[in-house]
Amino acid sequence: MNIIENIYSAIFNIFSNKMRTFLTMLGIIIGVSSVITITSLGDGFKNGIQKNFEILNSKALQIMVNWGAELTPKDKIYEDDVKALKELDIIKYSSGYNSTSAGVKMKNPEDEKNIAVIASEPEFAYMQKNFFTLKYGRTFTERENEIKSKVCLIDEKLAFDVFGRKNVVGQEINLYINNMDYKFNIIGVTDGEINSFMGSMIQIPLGTYLDIFNTKEISMIYAELKDTSNIARDKNQISRVLAARHNTTDDKYMALSNLEQVKQVDKVINLFTIFIGVVAGISLLVGGIGVMNIMLVTVTERTREIGIRKSLGATEKDIKTQFLIESMFMCALGGLIGIAVGYIVSIIMGKVLGGYFEQIMGIKNIVPQLSMIVAFGAMIISTIVGVIFGVYPAGKAAKLNPIEALRYE
Repeated sequence: MNIIENIYSAIFNIFSNKMRTFLTMLGIIIGVSSVITITSLGDGFKNGIQKNFEILNSKALQIMVNWGAELTPKDKIYEDDVKALKELDIIKYSSGYNSTSAGVKMKNPEDEKNIAVIASEPEFAYMQKNFFTLKYGRTFTERENEIKSKVCLIDEKLAFDVFGRKNVVGQEINLYINNMDYKFNIIGVTDGEINSFMGSMIQIPLGTYLDIFNTKEISMIYAELKDTSNIARDKNQISRVLAARHNTTDDKYMALSNLEQVKQVDKVINLFTIFIGVVAGISLLVGGIGVMNIMLVTVTERTREIGIRKSLGATEKDIKTQFLIESMFMCALGGLIGIAVGYIVSIIMGKVLGGYFEQIMGIKNIVPQLSMIVAFGAMIISTIVGVIFGVYPAGKAAKLNPIEALRYE
């Protein structure tokens, strides 16, 4: 009996009892589909985060006090610290950065929303030119920052919500900040689509913020490195400089890299995907046991058939090959169905989770990515499961005594 006949016989026997075959393959289908769903969603989530972070500056550092350390008032960061970091050879740009929120009345006077406000120096625009893409107007100048001008930039969406149009350069907007109303002149409008990653924002000069809150404290320094070949060394140098200025230890300060944060997120997602994939893969083991059980039942049901085939000249190898092919084909078919089901489920879950993450975190572009390597690997593994758990039933069938098999009723 050649291999083609064995395959034909396997297909015929598998589909002769469709319901039992389906129930047998169910464990394989669940295992493979779970792996495909998790890996597709994991890859889609990583790609979505990477696309959203592409608009950020990969050379940027966020420098702040280490809230995990024991801090005193003298350890806080002030305006002079920003100027000191500007003098470092490793720094290309730097800017103090504070944030708050402002009450803003929408086009409907009765509708008021709290909008995020970021305060920075002019160099911040150079570091985030991909993020804060200007559509109309300009950014504020160093002079406007020094004299604490009431000027601001808003995004297109907020402009439309407040004024009913996008180009509102020259208009005044009323901001309720720190329990007081302030009128700000709009000098620029940024791209609303890009800005939607973090939601609507209003940008004002840092000097204006410090004047409104009557403080000199800076919550964070945003800096761009000239080179990222040794980020760890540069971060340590920055911490040491700040520690020396405040006469304290360098563990009081920390610097976070956008590049490192993206890599860390990727690492967490990869570990989570592997862990869930391994757990889901246990279903393959359970499915394999189910296949072996059904194949043993099949051997019992077809004992007389095996006796007839042996009496007509079939060898043990022929019998073993036939049952192994049936087991392999059943598991491979289950794997193929599992890949299709897993990808469909990942698309559905991607839409649900994509809407959730866009609403809660502003992360867009979460589209499940089916890895052909993972899909091919799932097929190979499910086929191997068929071989492993088909060996014993196939061996049992091959060793049946033909005379006793012919007597079996």
